[in-house]
Amino acid sequence: MQWYYSGDGAAVGPRTADDIEDLFVTRQITADTLVWRKGMADWVALGDTDEFAHLTDAAPPPPPPEAYRQAMAADGEGETLLDTRRADDDGRSAAEDDHDEDDDEPAFEPAAASAGPRLAGPWERYFARSIDLTIILSVLLTGLYLVLPWISLKLALDLYNAQPAAVTLVLLPLALFVNAGIITLCGNSLGKAIFAIRAEPIDGRQRFGFGGTLKREFTVWLRGLALGIPVLNLFTMVPAYRAVGSGKPAPYDIGRAAVRSYSNSQLRSTLGILFGMLLYLGIFALNGVERAEQRTLAQPSSWTNPITGASVAIPPGWTYEEIPTANGPVHGFTSMKTGVTAILSYDPIAPGADMADYTTAVSQNLAAFTTLGPWTASGTPEVWTASGRMTQGGYPSTFYAARGDTEVWRILYFDQLSTTPRQIVEPHLNEALFASARIYLGR
Repeated sequence: MQWYYSGDGAAVGPRTADDIEDLFVTRQITADTLVWRKGMADWVALGDTDEFAHLTDAAPPPPPPEAYRQAMAADGEGETLLDTRRADDDGRSAAEDDHDEDDDEPAFEPAAASAGPRLAGPWERYFARSIDLTIILSVLLTGLYLVLPWISLKLALDLYNAQPAAVTLVLLPLALFVNAGIITLCGNSLGKAIFAIRAEPIDGRQRFGFGGTLKREFTVWLRGLALGIPVLNLFTMVPAYRAVGSGKPAPYDIGRAAVRSYSNSQLRSTLGILFGMLLYLGIFALNGVERAEQRTLAQPSSWTNPITGASVAIPPGWTYEEIPTANGPVHGFTSMKTGVTAILSYDPIAPGADMADYTTAVSQNLAAFTTLGPWTASGTPEVWTASGRMTQGGYPSTFYAARGDTEVWRILYFDQLSTTPRQIVEPHLNEALFASARIYLGR
């Protein structure tokens, strides 16, 4: 077992237990000297340790028997011997007194030794934890944004429209679970490795297993982060800061773990804090871009029909995407609130052609894509409408068609979040898209 002791305000070691005993016997350290070994939560006085308590329990030897002293005093040689010993003792005492009074030459100069670990400070721990959670949560969110549309469009839209703080609150337990796995596999987390700190058990083991690490992570989540709930977590984080700042373990680590720093480099700590702050700023900037996009989406947007050159105002909440097809591009619009998609396209039509014949042909041509019911015509100009279901997925669909001068413009709606048959009605988008084809409804 390797020991460290405090000398001139610094940790000296490592030393073996025999070395510590020799230092005590030679009076280079005392019962009040602070010592530490792996497994101890904090430095303690030498006399308070179980390993070295026997050193301070030893009492000085009793004086010689009185009869022996009298016999020695009666003997001339004995008296001379006693006088000689007293003189020797007086000489040693005087030498020790002179040595103590010499302030320029210390009684003991410790050899150069490596510094032992110290308890990590509150800001090191805070930024290490922040770096870990920020990176893991960012990776989790990115993965969800990429994967969820393939699994469930509804969940993807819910995630897109959710408040970032609420998403973070929900994902925090998963992030802590991932962090426990990283610590178990790699021996430490990224944030703690940056600051050269490590959470270690105080029972003498070198590290926690996955179960112990996971238990500590969720204890931190409950008692340190207050489940991540803003404002409420101040009532757990402030007491933890004060405890760690005064050299004590955080409340959730008492009797379980000690977070120790294995670096005394102030530069390393400063660079780690700067990295954490830059990470915060980066995430804040990305969130700002996302909020700006959502604000833009909440406003009407301008779109120009590339065929007619007409510009129209698209209602709020719809995003545009050009979709390539074998017959040329079509124009897709998706509601980020409802998940409804509209596809605008057109077909040339001969002058005088009958729209009833055209709609019948459309139903036949789209039979592999969507089944449409009977067509109805209404309004001025005349708009033909039919509803049905998509052949894949069974999503409800509605088809609108209106005739221009030399072409028929059509809008196909389908709702990927429902399988209930219904007519999809989006009058504002209908009016805007037909207006881009210079077909003005209601006039």
